Formats: sequence, structure tokens, C-alpha cells
Amino acid sequence: MTRFETTVAIARPRDAVFAYVADPRHFPDWNSAVESVMPLNDATPAAGRRYAMQRKLPTGPAMNELEIVTLRSPQELAICTTSGPTPFVYRYEFATTHDGTLVRLYADVRVSSGASLLGPLAAHAIKRGVNPNFATLRNILERGGS
Repeated sequence: MTRFETTVAIARPRDAVFAYVADPRHFPDWNSAVESVMPLNDATPAAGRRYAMQRKLPTGPAMNELEIVTLRSPQELAICTTSGPTPFVYRYEFATTHDGTLVRLYADVRVSSGASLLGPLAAHAIKRGVNPNFATLRNILERGGS
């Protein structure tokens, strides 16, 4: 497992940021690898809800099922893949700041055996892909998207 963490500051109230991020149907708007997310059961975000996520990765198309593991509004969201070629667990924490919201991502990603030998380099490469997505998220929300 490759682990990393990263943050983004967003000049919007925590409730608004949490509500947007906690709905996986918004992932294609701000995550460049995600092409679509479709609910597999009730679409309302809640712990136990499952989704089919189609992604476009450097290695080609990938379909993952993901599940909301934890949804504690407005402070914590955790999602994990339950099937597919790219296993991961992402845990987001949301904190109120004087300027808005700080979103902290704790990520555990299983990479191929060759990439896992690279350890910190693999984590750095994955994080390098996540940070621009967080910048897109910030831009959407600060423009008033919800």
C-alpha cells in the first residue's frame, strides 16, 4: 500500500464544501481521471452507498466500484473501492478555518508490485496527480459551484 496525504484550502463554508465532495456524482467535475460515477443503489450520499466509477488512467480505462465507508457531516468522508483494478481508501477531513475550509486527504493506494518497490516515489507521483484535482475542486467551489 502506498500512503500519502495532501490538503487544499477552499474559501467556502465547511458545510458547502463537504456536501459537494461527499457526493461521488460530482467526482467527474473535479477529478481528471474520473469519467463517470453512477449510483448502484440509492443515489443519496450515505455510509454504505455504492457507485460504479469509470476512470481513464494512463494504463487505459478502469472500472471500479466504490463505497462510502464513513459519512459524518460536515467533518469526515471515507470512500474505498470494493472491486476493480485500482484499490484505494481515501479519507477526507474537513476543518473550518478563518478563510473557509481546509480539506485534508489521507490516501492509501495499492499500486502494481513494480511501482510499490518505488515506495515514496510512487506516493509522490500519485499525489502529484491529486493536487491538480484539488486545485480544480477549489476553483469550482470558489466560483460558487455546488
